Amino acid sequence: MIRLSKKRFPQIEFHKQNILEEKLISADYYICSGAMNILKKEEMFTFIHKCFEASTKGFAFNILKEDSLNNVSIDEITSFCKTICKKISIRDNYLENDLSIFIEKT
Repeated sequence: MIRLSKKRFPQIEFHKQNILEEKLISADYYICSGAMNILKKEEMFTFIHKCFEASTKGFAFNILKEDSLNNVSIDEITSFCKTICKKISIRDNYLENDLSIFIEKT
């Protein structure tokens, strides 16, 4: 994915990191699509917190509404997000089983 992205967008810098274990570089936004559905609840919350803290503007991610591999409920996720951010947008208009969440720095 990184190789193809660098080829398509040579002016943009791409990084591959273990978000749970490494310090993240500062970026305007962090975006995650589908990767958190396999994490345990504590790992998911660490992932969200680290991406949000490393962003200067916000973090957007999506989760499965049903049949996720980690059994973390949408209520648990949104409640956690509310502990680290006051401005949360939830969109349920993308794919049938997807829910997108954007936590924005104010």
